Amino acid sequence: MEAAKAVLTPLLPHQKQALAWMILRENNNDLPPFWEERNNFFYNTIIHFADRNRPENVLGGILADDMGLGKTLTMIAVILTNFHNGKPLPLEKKIDQMEEDQLEQHVDPNIQLNTYVYYGSERNKDLTVLSKQDIVLTTYNVLATDYGTRDNSPLHKLKWLRIVLDEGHTIRNPNAQQTKAVLDLNTQRRWILTGTPIQNSLKDLWSLLSFLKLKPFTDRLWWQRTIQRPVTMGDERGLKRLQSLIKSITLRRTKTSKVNGKPVLKLPERKVFIQHITLTDEESAVYHSVKNETKAAISRYFTEGSVLAHYADVLGALLRLRQLCCHPSLCSSVSQSSSLENTSEEFRDILIQKMKLVLSSGSDEECAICLDSLAAPMITHCAHVFCKTCICEVIQREKASYHHQSPAQIISEYARCPLCRNKVSSEHLIECHLEETHDEKHTKQQWASSSKVNALMHALIELRKQNPAIKSLVVSQFTKFLSVIETPLKESGFIFVRFDGSMNQKQRVEAIQQFQNNETGSPTVMLLSLKAGGVGLNLTAASRVFLMDPFIVKNSVEENMLKIQNKKRELAAGAFGTKKPSTGETKMNEIRTLMDM
Repeated sequence: MEAAKAVLTPLLPHQKQALAWMILRENNNDLPPFWEERNNFFYNTIIHFADRNRPENVLGGILADDMGLGKTLTMIAVILTNFHNGKPLPLEKKIDQMEEDQLEQHVDPNIQLNTYVYYGSERNKDLTVLSKQDIVLTTYNVLATDYGTRDNSPLHKLKWLRIVLDEGHTIRNPNAQQTKAVLDLNTQRRWILTGTPIQNSLKDLWSLLSFLKLKPFTDRLWWQRTIQRPVTMGDERGLKRLQSLIKSITLRRTKTSKVNGKPVLKLPERKVFIQHITLTDEESAVYHSVKNETKAAISRYFTEGSVLAHYADVLGALLRLRQLCCHPSLCSSVSQSSSLENTSEEFRDILIQKMKLVLSSGSDEECAICLDSLAAPMITHCAHVFCKTCICEVIQREKASYHHQSPAQIISEYARCPLCRNKVSSEHLIECHLEETHDEKHTKQQWASSSKVNALMHALIELRKQNPAIKSLVVSQFTKFLSVIETPLKESGFIFVRFDGSMNQKQRVEAIQQFQNNETGSPTVMLLSLKAGGVGLNLTAASRVFLMDPFIVKNSVEENMLKIQNKKRELAAGAFGTKKPSTGETKMNEIRTLMDM
């Protein structure tokens, strides 16, 4: 199917195929999967339930093409091609931060689209203004923040023609505030764009199906009974139901898929090299000294049965080892064993320091309240970490409940930590930024190289000799490590840009535009923070990627991390019926593997 003339960028065959499928789904009058019409009743073949009322059609689905196959362009083509009353679609809702550039790139400038970016503290909440827009762009965080105020969320007061969730797997956790906010939106047509509809387990699918309003699976109990539990138990009927369901609402192609007998894309072969680094004698001595100290402390926790109780301490210890593999200057000076002999107050302060270190280095930890990745993390006085909105909501709710109790019923006017039940209050919460601020002056002081930095620079210089125009991404979880790498890049004459969480939206867009520019003198290296760069960036100018944290140091915690990664790949690639150990067992087994215990 051909796209509307307003779409400037020609669609590839697989995108035309997707366009036809998506428009067919939007305009379909079929019954949802597993529903049949029998004798003036509508009958569900899974739950064996009959109803006189026709179940609502699913006008949308999941476009789950592999990353890089142009899902965004396909979606723009749907918006402009499946028009309404001969005009561009009057109401649109997309969840994405970079999408505005895509619209400018792919849409004919003569087509007048009213586009509004609903973002920032000055965002316009006037319903009249928003309802006049053809396309409204926003983020999951903004949506969740507005939803928290309920009566002050304009996006929930309007009925949209179409809602598109970019990186739709973001809503996989049904308990997260942003998932609840998305599920409560009102729309006719619903689309999910994601290359990874299942990230960790089958449970990830439920929120996606719930968003699509696919009955009876909007009821989580039916989903668990008819699909999740049977598949987990190895029941073949459950697997067939799942496959039939996914086939009816999902279109997925990989880079090796074929359309009309030809590959969807002709790309150079991806080559992955795991480079093992040998530490210098001095680096090795420091590493093994810290490892032995750490191993002794963690062994004590295992003996006492208190590993999970000291999980922040364990995370901090493992982080120090990973940082030592990268560069000695990254490692915290806080002693691992010191916390065992200190007073409870000192011990608490040390745990808080270590938790801040873990979070500021980009570690993707979960909030124990919403079970989602931390948003604006806050550390309690008892060294537990939660999303700011989550823990503040708990404190306010518990305080409010005291006003409805008699003085005899009130045990304490303080709220309680959801994990350890210690007292918590808003005054004692410690805010932690997810990424460190880039400090160039600090980086220059007493700079020294490391084995990993030397290996990287050797590779980059060799590439420049082969072709001065080759562009590379240098990726690290540790923003401080990126700062360390800046010095040898400058000394070796490399032009580079940086992209990390401390940069505002304008700075990020400028960095991408400079790097994507192919003119002589443009940057050939981008220093990329793993967390900030992990969502939907188009960096097609680069042909080389250096993942610095898994540049594997021999006989180290990094080699053991590879073992754990391979086990998870095998689990994901295996049958759905594999029974996983409990979260607690999994965490403790991984700690043992990491520490060679």
